[in-house]
Amino acid sequence: MTKGRPIPVRRSPLHHRRAIEATAGAVRMCERRFLGKYILRADGGTAGPLLHTALGLDLPLEPLASSVAGDTAWLWMGPDEWMLVTAPGDGFERAEAARAALDGERHQLTDVGDYYTAIEVAGPRSRDLLMKLTTLDLHPRTFAAGMVAGSMFGRVNALLWLKGDGLAAGPVFQLFIRWSHADYLWCVLAACGREWGMPQEVPVKGETLVVG
Repeated sequence: MTKGRPIPVRRSPLHHRRAIEATAGAVRMCERRFLGKYILRADGGTAGPLLHTALGLDLPLEPLASSVAGDTAWLWMGPDEWMLVTAPGDGFERAEAARAALDGERHQLTDVGDYYTAIEVAGPRSRDLLMKLTTLDLHPRTFAAGMVAGSMFGRVNALLWLKGDGLAAGPVFQLFIRWSHADYLWCVLAACGREWGMPQEVPVKGETLVVG
């Protein structure tokens, strides 16, 4: 590197936002920065057993399902499409293991880590907050832990994953959203949590926030 030039710093799309929460932890919100994210297109019947051996977790074949082993997860996106989610720093290794396992099989595995980020919404009131923005039925009887669904939230499309549903701390949802939509959705989510004491978040460019 040439002397005097600044050292490049990797920043997430919400690097300017801090984790926030409503009164008494009714809703908590943060960005899950730099998760590994890959989209797989393949025949689940043939790819599933191979990936189970390579990664140690099943490829979910049922609609709206997920599978988890440690910090690695598969999220169902369609009959032949899944998202591989890993801990920060683990994505390349896990993806290479998947590619090696599928060598000779017809498939496509694409790194989308710089296309999506993840906003985590958790707490006892998180379901109520999210239902202000989507037509999805998020009642516990309908949307159980582990389920995944794509929908519109406000004016943008996102993939919603109910990662866990603890009784005391409340559900833990993750929204996978395009980088360019992240700040909008962050501010809209904060606005929807105002009734529980969520702090106000102003759009980074000062534009008027429109929800509906």
